[in-house]
Amino acid sequence: MFSAGVRRDLLARHFLNGDFGEESIPHSHPYLVEAVSRTSQLDGDGFSTDIALLESALEGVLAGIDNVLLNEMEFFQTRQPSLENLCVYIRNSLLDRLRIREKQLPSELEIRIWESGTAWASYDGRE
Repeated sequence: MFSAGVRRDLLARHFLNGDFGEESIPHSHPYLVEAVSRTSQLDGDGFSTDIALLESALEGVLAGIDNVLLNEMEFFQTRQPSLENLCVYIRNSLLDRLRIREKQLPSELEIRIWESGTAWASYDGRE
């Protein structure tokens, strides 16, 4: 399996629903978002992923949620705005953008969001 990925910064605003102390009050987090594409084969030019396309698509997704209160988004009306659910949202949105622009999607696409230098959550779509 071949892997290629990109990283981008995101300032996300949210509050957790329930009794989570200060996390239940609206606040922001500076996150580092990684998108990792995995494929089992290389294309005719010897590449697993079009990095420029992946970068552009991720930038587009993140631009739409940067500094937005996640709780107000339709996706989070029935979901906790946790890192895990944010990974799901970003992955789904990124796949939608890639479907429009590329004929062959990655075999796997993982989103990893770092909330600090030592803590992260991820989602790759596998059940």
